[in-house]
Amino acid sequence: MISKTGYHTYKVSFSVLLCVFVFILSGAIGTAFPLLDNGTLYIALSVPVPIEGTVLEFSSKDTAILYVARNEKEIVAGAYLLQDKKISQHVVTPYSENTRILRIAFESNAVYIFINAGNNPILYRCDVNTGMVSMQQGVLDFLLVSDGIVAIKNDNTLVYNDCILPLYFSQTPAIKGQWDDRIVFISDGNDTEVIDIKAQKLVYRYNNTVQYVASSDYTIEFKINDLPTGEKASRVFYKVYCDGKDYGRTEPVLSINESAIQLNVAAGQYHEIIVERWRLDETENQYVRDNNIRQPRPITVFVYPDRIMIITLVYNGMEYKVTSGFKILKK
Repeated sequence: MISKTGYHTYKVSFSVLLCVFVFILSGAIGTAFPLLDNGTLYIALSVPVPIEGTVLEFSSKDTAILYVARNEKEIVAGAYLLQDKKISQHVVTPYSENTRILRIAFESNAVYIFINAGNNPILYRCDVNTGMVSMQQGVLDFLLVSDGIVAIKNDNTLVYNDCILPLYFSQTPAIKGQWDDRIVFISDGNDTEVIDIKAQKLVYRYNNTVQYVASSDYTIEFKINDLPTGEKASRVFYKVYCDGKDYGRTEPVLSINESAIQLNVAAGQYHEIIVERWRLDETENQYVRDNNIRQPRPITVFVYPDRIMIITLVYNGMEYKVTSGFKILKK
């Protein structure tokens, strides 16, 4: 009886252990490595990479695993070299409770970290081979493509390598997707622009809640005024040039009142527009070109077919705030 009972006990225990071993083995076989689990990066079962801090994201390359991690004081980027089993790690920027990491992306030997610290968005790039860290301020969003980087800047432009394209959003835009490393979709939640970055042109713009107004008489309408500053407002008018051609001028008004002018320029093209400010010299009783500090910067616009673009320039005594949009009808 003892022997028989002992035999059954041994048999049951061995079966249980065998099932547990098979379960663990099947789990290990089914798990893909490297693996990120609760901030720890594993290269094999129960084999963590000795990275100090919390690993946020990683990317496997042929010879290394690139990663981004943070500790109480710093955000770091690094590479775990698979053959040498060594870590090459570099400090990117300090870290605090106010730091928000918005996006992380990886190239073959570099890491991009998009950070907002105290309403100051900054895009960092860290070369994990050299440790060189560069940064871009004024970035709202970015996207890596096969031959470069696409970034939306806070001056309502899209930058792709050496190309700068104007955008036309009234709210803060973001990149919503891309197709074939060529077509990029950008939206502010209301309007969506489809941009061909290779051709460096806007392809289409749509909004599901409005109807765009078109006219055969004009394609661009300018509106210009000064903000009241407490000083006496001058009488001014504005001359407008498009692609080097004189398109006339506005009527003289007090600078705090709105000046307006309409241009009929070719659609489906980019145009460079220069607006010159002329001021009444009361001593000489004639209009003179105002000081350069009060002149708007040249504006590059893409004119859509079958739409009227509205460009507004508001001078606050220091600089012009330029906004652009389209004449619309609510659906």
